[in-house]
Amino acid sequence: MNTPDNMLTINNINLTIKNKGFLLLDILFKENGWEIVQNELNYIEYRRPGYELDYFQIKLDKHKVNVSVPVKHTPYQYQTSFGNYYEAIEYIEKRFKDFIS
Repeated sequence: MNTPDNMLTINNINLTIKNKGFLLLDILFKENGWEIVQNELNYIEYRRPGYELDYFQIKLDKHKVNVSVPVKHTPYQYQTSFGNYYEAIEYIEKRFKDFIS
């Protein structure tokens, strides 16, 4: 199977995320049917198809990782920031699992 050099396939899920620091989150979102709608090195956004208010957003700047997560059963988002990828990834993973349960 020929695939572009920047594409990885795991469990029949195409992973083309540009910022490989978030690869495990990409797998989690895609395994649960969410789509990546922004895929830049410093800006990533996942949306649940058919629900435009359900989105998780990651924005990077020089000093922090800014995240926005949906508040379950509301049209609101909660925004916070972290000093490193690890803390941001843990937070997003936990909030995502809470959101879909």
